[in-house]
Amino acid sequence: MQNKTLTALKGVKVGHSTHLDKLTGCTLVVFDGWYPTAYKSYGGSPGTFNTEILNNGMSFYRSNGIFVAGGSLTGLMSASDIMQAMIENKIGSTDGKIINPSLRGAIVFDLGVYLGQNYDPKFGREAFENLSSDPVASGNVGAGTGTAVGKFQYVENGTKNAGMKAGVGSARIDLGNGAFVSAMSVVNALGNVVKEDGTILAGNRDENKKFKVFEDTTEFVTNSKMNTTITIVGTNVDLKTRENYERLAHMATHGQVRAINPVHTSVDGDTVFVFSTEEIKSPLNSFGKYFETPDWPLFTVDVVGNTAAKAVQESIYDACYKAETIQFEGAYKGIVPSTKDI
Repeated sequence: MQNKTLTALKGVKVGHSTHLDKLTGCTLVVFDGWYPTAYKSYGGSPGTFNTEILNNGMSFYRSNGIFVAGGSLTGLMSASDIMQAMIENKIGSTDGKIINPSLRGAIVFDLGVYLGQNYDPKFGREAFENLSSDPVASGNVGAGTGTAVGKFQYVENGTKNAGMKAGVGSARIDLGNGAFVSAMSVVNALGNVVKEDGTILAGNRDENKKFKVFEDTTEFVTNSKMNTTITIVGTNVDLKTRENYERLAHMATHGQVRAINPVHTSVDGDTVFVFSTEEIKSPLNSFGKYFETPDWPLFTVDVVGNTAAKAVQESIYDACYKAETIQFEGAYKGIVPSTKDI
C-alpha cells in the first residue's frame, strides 16, 4: 500500500507525542539532511519558533526539522527538549565542538489548555523518541490530540463549545516521473471545514440545525478566539532558490483557503511550512519545454505549488475523517464529535 504521508520522502521521519488525558501533544518532523525550507503565515495570531531567518533577504534557509505543538505559547518550550535530543544524536551543524540543530516550529491553542494543566516540554523529546519512517498516523494523535474546528460561535448562551473534532491529516499527490508532493496538517480552525462541493464536513454545530455558518454570525461569541491550522508540505522536487520555496509556501496556503471558511482571520495562527529533499531536478516530461519558457520561467514552481495546494486541502479533510469523538466538559452536550459521529 502506497505511503501517502511525509515519510514517503527520502530521509524524513515523523514522531508523535500523544496525551489523550491531557488533550494535547506534539508532532515532530526530522530530516536526515539539510533540507531547504520556507514558510508563510497568513493568520493574524501566529506562534512560531525560529522562522524569521526563513524570510527573503536572510542568509540561511535550510533546516533539520519542524515541530508542531499544542499548549498555545507554552508549546514553544518543546523546542528546547527537541534540540537537546537532536544534539545528543548529532543532528545539526558542527561549529568546533558545538552542534547547532536548525529547528523550526509552530503551536496550536488546543483543548488541553482548558484543562488547567501546563504543557510539558518533555512532549517534544517524546516525539523525537517516537520518530519513525513508517506512514504517519492521522486523527487524535500528536499535536492534533486536542484540536477542533468550527468554534466561531458558542451555544447555550455562549457557555458551550460547539466545535467538532479534527486532528492530524495527511495527503499525497503524484506528479509523475517519480515526483510527488505530500502534506501533513494539524487542524485547529476557527472556521468550518468545507468540502469541494460546498457542504460542511466538520464545523460549528447548532441547537436547531446541523451547522452554523460564519456568514450568519455578526460577532464572535466564543470564550476563546485562538485557533490555528499548521501544515507541513514536503516534495522531492528541487526548486533551487529560496524565492521559489517561498512561492511554493504561498501557493500551498490556498489549500487552507479552499478547505476552511473563514480562514486566516485575525484570531487564527494559520501557517504553512514547506521543504524539499531535492532529489528530482525536474518533474516535467518532454512536453514541458513548451511551457517552461522565458515567458513562463517558473512554470515548474507553479505546477508544484498548485499540486501542494490540493494536497493541503486533502490533508485537512483527512484530519477530520480520521478524528475520533472525545468527551469534553465545556462542549455542547459534553462531547466534541467527529464527523463520522454526527
